[in-house]
Formats: sequence, C-alpha cells, structure tokens
Amino acid sequence: MNNLLKQDQDKLKLFKRFGYDIPKTRKEVVLKAKLSGRILEVGTGKGHLAVALAQKGLKVISIDMDRKAQQVARENLKMLRLDKQVTLKIMNAERLAYKNSFFDGVISVNFLHHARNPLKCIEEMVRVTKNILVLVDLNKKGARIMDKVHALEGHSHPRSGVPFKNLGILLKNARMQVKTYRNTCETVLIARKGE
Repeated sequence: MNNLLKQDQDKLKLFKRFGYDIPKTRKEVVLKAKLSGRILEVGTGKGHLAVALAQKGLKVISIDMDRKAQQVARENLKMLRLDKQVTLKIMNAERLAYKNSFFDGVISVNFLHHARNPLKCIEEMVRVTKNILVLVDLNKKGARIMDKVHALEGHSHPRSGVPFKNLGILLKNARMQVKTYRNTCETVLIARKGE
C-alpha cells in the first residue's frame, strides 16, 4: 500500500474511533438514494463515495478541484479494482461542463461547506440532473468529529455559510420533491424532479 493510501486508511480509522464510520455512511447514502444510470459526483475528495457508487455497479463521473485528493481517490479505486467505473475530472462545480439533464442523478457529500458559492453549485447540480439530486453534509455531531480530527492534524475545517435546512427550501423552489434523512453524523437531502 502506498503512503497516500496508508494515510487515508489511518484517517478513516481515526474518524471511526470518534464515531464517524465514513465508508459505512457512504454505502448507506447510496442505498437510500436509489441511484441509477449515469451519475455525477460533485466533490471527489479521497474517493470514498466514488468507491461506494462503483461497488453498486454505477458508472460515475466525479469532479473536484483538488488534484492531490483525486490522486488518493484514484489509488483507492485502483486498489479495489473499481477504477474503470469512475472517471475523475478536475472541474469547478460552479460551471459544470455538461448539458441540461445530462445525468440521471447527481450526488455530493460533504462538499458544500468547501464551496465558495454553494448556491451556484446547487443551481448547476439541479440543471445537469434529469431525475435526482442528493446532497449530504455534516450535522453537529459530524462537524464536532471533523473538528477533532482536523485539530489533531494542526488545522481547522471550513464551515458552510448556508444552513442545510435552507437548501431544502431552495430545492423545493426548483420544483423538486425533497425528503430529509439523518444518520449519525450527516443530514441527507434527496430531491427528485417531476414527482
């Protein structure tokens, strides 16, 4: 196992020790969302969601602006022999290079609190999805755990300027049917068009 993967695996163990089992929550979200067809993931990160999506047999394009994080994602996917199912691209979520309704579904986990303009990102995600948009972000417990882990590494973790409950209102205004779920460390919005 290379050094990048070892660091990522060690960090996942630390999160789990504090009560946030990231691979487990990613699998739960994918199961709950019932995604199918062509999927866009916004915010690749270290590839934990991309792994869960590929394990369900989905073909995925995953975007991020962080090349180093995508390298870890690429290694995670290769290690599990899932790299053929996921295409990684460097792209700004405020200007998605896809036509309207290009994807059957769009999913984003713990990305919005990193976005410079989260509302523009959501507008773009709504535009490129044909059917479903899944937005997941940390709840208070998840944020506390994230802060602990980042503090141990000597830095802080950004917070979103947009309350997650307001995102549900935004999606309803976009004529989407929205359901909200919570797991131990995250809030999950599943929004569907045309229901």
